[in-house]
Parts: sequence; structure tokens; C-alpha cells
Amino acid sequence: MESNALQSGTLLQGKSYTYTIQKALGQGSFGITYLAMTQVKVTGALGELETTMQVAIKEFFMKEINGREDNTVTSGSKGGIYDKYKQNFAREAKNLSKLHHPHIIKVLEYFETNNTVYYAMEYVEGGSLDEYIAQKSGLPEAECVKYTKQIGAALSYMHTHKMLHLDLKPGNVMLRKNGDAVLIDFGLSKQYDENGEPESSITVGGGTPGYAPLEQSDYQEGKEFPVTMDVYALGATMFKMLVGNRPPKASDILNNGFPAYELQKLHVSNALISCIAYAMAPMKKDRPQSVEIFLTNLEGEETSLTIDEDKNVTKPDKETTHPAQPDFNATPNQGSSKNKKYILSGIAAILIIAGTIVYGISQPNANTEQANNNILTEDSVAIINPPAAVNQSQVPPKDTLNENSEGIINPVKSSVKNATVSSIAENKKIKVIEKKLTPQQMYNKGREHYKNRNYEEAVKWYRKAAEQGYALAQYYLGSCYEEGQGVAQDDVEAVKWYRMAAEQGHVDSQSSLGSSYIIKDYQEAFKWYRMAAEQRHADSQFMIGFMYENGWGVTENYKEATKWYQKAAEQGYVFAQYSLACMYDYGKGVAENKQEAIIWYRKAAEQKHSKAKERLQELGVK
Repeated sequence: MESNALQSGTLLQGKSYTYTIQKALGQGSFGITYLAMTQVKVTGALGELETTMQVAIKEFFMKEINGREDNTVTSGSKGGIYDKYKQNFAREAKNLSKLHHPHIIKVLEYFETNNTVYYAMEYVEGGSLDEYIAQKSGLPEAECVKYTKQIGAALSYMHTHKMLHLDLKPGNVMLRKNGDAVLIDFGLSKQYDENGEPESSITVGGGTPGYAPLEQSDYQEGKEFPVTMDVYALGATMFKMLVGNRPPKASDILNNGFPAYELQKLHVSNALISCIAYAMAPMKKDRPQSVEIFLTNLEGEETSLTIDEDKNVTKPDKETTHPAQPDFNATPNQGSSKNKKYILSGIAAILIIAGTIVYGISQPNANTEQANNNILTEDSVAIINPPAAVNQSQVPPKDTLNENSEGIINPVKSSVKNATVSSIAENKKIKVIEKKLTPQQMYNKGREHYKNRNYEEAVKWYRKAAEQGYALAQYYLGSCYEEGQGVAQDDVEAVKWYRMAAEQGHVDSQSSLGSSYIIKDYQEAFKWYRMAAEQRHADSQFMIGFMYENGWGVTENYKEATKWYQKAAEQGYVFAQYSLACMYDYGKGVAENKQEAIIWYRKAAEQKHSKAKERLQELGVK
């Protein structure tokens, strides 16, 4: 399989067993996994017998650094880097070998040979939970709850032993033949001592976008054992099980709220949606503070559906578009100098207390092409996409080009003098026609295919236009990579195309880059949000205000925060209106001014912001 993998038939001598390599199962950046055979002794009615057992063996091997001479791993001039990471891998193996739980992969032993580290573990044949979800296009509610309880039990056991997983996702959960879930891949795991202090100086890994909370990207070790990061990932894993798609990035939930509608349209019970939203609260203090608490809530809210009953629920088309603005339901706290709560923290509490979901949203689209015509009720959230500044040079004309537009030849409708024209000649003709299309016309074709949900064709045309420097096409190509539409999901490619468009001044690409970086590099996120904010992009103006207020990627500055909240609020951006009201209400960055606060609370309340309504009532304003 891999050129650097051990050959079939290679023998590895462990501490207790001898292993024969059968084949390589896969290779990542830091290791190669093999299928191997070993002899083990079992005791039964006939006494002690020796039997052959299949095992999986993980070998530490850094793809970009290591080579191999015979079976020995080499590292050349980068031996120092290799040794450091090898120690981390050995620590992972040691910690794993201490865990004994029915829903955690069983490690037989770990050992060193060939100038590297190995650990042997049970081989699970059933495939991953991620593959199972893909086969089923999402799981029924009762089955999701079943797997969540099993995974949760494994996490709870790990936490009892002062160990975090930090990379929980369906791809890191295997299913045994009997259907039980098994937690695997502890490459980002971290061990803590009894006092909550990390046992090593290894930085907490950033995790996987969609499953990692915001704080994991820039986590600062303190005197705490941050189990809420695994709680977030467990909620995100539930989301993936039910919807069938990767959950939104934590930064998207921060900006746009929890996408409850993605679950509601699949008829998931409100009680279960509440539990998931609670676990995926953007701020760690607003989540369940342990897996045990989360599982208790899940037990209390669990529906009576059986797996068989739930299988017949009809799932609407996943690509249906819906309004895209949520409500940051939060309560201000006068005493906190780093008070993020009034923007974000009420999401989970409101969901649990109210027993219903007030968010009727789907994934946001900064270049939304659909007007918001939805009728709002007292229990719904105002859905208003903030106006994005537009780079006029990249906007297609109103008369969108089509196949009959002047100057465009339709190869199908063209008259053919010779009915026996070969397919090769026809293909050449099509290529000539494509060369005559302008980048804007290529982009228009991409949009047409995208609207018809022919995503692979859309990507093809977007790419043609993008490669000629057309910013709108670069933006939409980046979006397709980010969402995995018409192409394999790839955050690196998404950032690449967003950056190309952003460097041309495309405002939505600048904002998208900010969202991409906010889970891993606050300063880079701030830079791109700032560029978009200066083009009057309301969402980015709000984020700049939020980052100034909370000191994310920039020195904390309430005065600057208020300035940017004001800019977004004046564009009708509801979150900024509420945040600005809070600044005036509590005198943060401006002199305390209840009357000015009331003005902005009212504006937010008119857009159905529930916390703005509550605060007006507290102030005695009708």
C-alpha cells in the first residue's frame, strides 16, 4: 500500500507477543496502521490452548520526516523533532494501555523496536460510525441515543482517569459486528494528574473543525480539567449522526447560532435538539460541565421512539435553503471584565428551560440569493441576512447569460453538415467554444448548475473562471470545498480560494477567511474580519466588536468594541444592536446611558431578539 510501510510477513517482537504483519490498513501524518496476526493463549474447559488472533498495530511514522532502511525508521537531520513526537506517541500508547472499558479500543501492549514505537490493539472489523452514517444518510433518533450513551460512557471513564480524548468524531468511533461503538484514535489525547494539572507540556491539539469548540484552538492550560471540550464534541457527533452531514464549525455557531432547523426538518424531537444545542454552546461555561451531566439530561429528555419506529421518518431534501439568522440569547453580567455571556451564553439555557427551539435556521450563506419572506411569530427568530458590501466589478449583470446569448454557440443545437461527425471532432468543437467564454460567462454557468444542484458541474465551471482570476468564482469554489459540495471536503483548498478572492477585495471571502481562522489563529481571523468590516460587512463589524470586547487576537478595548457594534447595529444587524444596548446599559466603553440602551434594545426586540425583550421588561419598558 504505502511505499514506506513494513512488508507483508515482517515479524515484530513485542514485550509479550510476536506479530506477523499481513498488510497496511492506512497511513496518516503521524503513523501507519497494520493488520497483523499473533498467537495468544486462552484457558477453557479443555485447559490452556493457543490460538491465532488478528490485531491492529499502529506504528509511529512521520510521513514528512521519516524514511526506512530495511525495517528501521530513519529521521535524518530532523531527529530532534522526530524524537519529541515519538515521546508523545509513546505516552499515548502507555495511557491507552491503562484503559479497560467495553467501549474503548483494547490495547494489548506497547513496545519499542526499529527506532520507533508500536502498540498492538484489538482489530475491529465492523467499520467506522462515519461510514455507517454515510450508508444510512443519517441515523434514526433512538439509534443515535444508543451510540451516544455508549460513547459517553467511554468518555466518562476516560475523564475519571484524568484523560481527555480531544478528537471525538464519528471517524474515530468503530462499530463491532454486534453493533457496539468503540472509541479509537487517541492521537490528540492528553493526560492530567489528580490536581487537574497536565502531565506534559504538549499543547492541546486543535481537533477537527465542526467537532472542536472554539477554545480548543487556542487553549491556555490552567488549574482545571477541561472536560467540556469532549462534551462539545459529543454533541457535535450526535448532530452528525442525525443529520448525516458534518456539523457547522464552532465559529459559525458563534456567529449564526445553533442550526436547530437542520434537526427539526428531520423531525428530531425538540427535547433531543435541546440536549445537542446545550452541549454545543459556544462558551464552555454554558455547556454541561461533565459528560455525566449531559447523559443525565439525555436520559431525562430521551423520547420513547424505538429504532424500528424511527426508521420510517421521511427526511426532506438536505439542500433545501432556509432563513439564516439566529439569536444570541444571552444575559449580561455587570461584574465580569471579560463578559462574553451577554452575546452567547443563553443559547443552551433558553433551549432547556423553554423546552422548545427558537432557532429556525440553516447554514448561513454570505452571498445569499434568496429573499427572506418568512412570516415571524412570537416564538420565532427574526431572520435577516446583513447586507454584505459588494465588489461591483465582480457582480454579473442582471441579464444572466445563457446558452442562447449572443456570441455563445450551443454545440447541441448547432447545425451539423455531416451527420457522421465523429465524437472526437465534436469534443474538439466543445473545447473551442469553452475557450470563447469569458470568466464571467463561465461563472454564470457554474451558478446555473449550482442552482440546479448539479454541484460537480458547478465546481467544474467555477474552477475554470477561478483559475482566470474571477473573484466571485474563487469565492464559490472555496465555499464548495468548505461544504464538500461537488468535491471532497477540504478546508485547506477552501482557504486557498477564499484567500485568492479576498486579496482582490472580495468582502465575503475576507469574512469567510476570518471564520476559517477564528478556531485556530485569532490574530489572522481579526486581520481578515477587519478588512471586511471596513467594507461595511455587518457580520464582520460585529465580530470585530466582539473580538475587541473579549481580547481575541487583539488587546481588549471596550471603546473600540462599542464603535464596531455601532457600525453593525446601524445596518440593522440584530446581534450588534443587542450588544450595543448592553454596552450602554452597563457603561462598557461608553458612559452608562439607560435611555440609549433602551433605544437599541427596542430595535433588537423588534427583530424578535428574546433577551432584548426580557431586558426591556426588567427595565420596566413596555
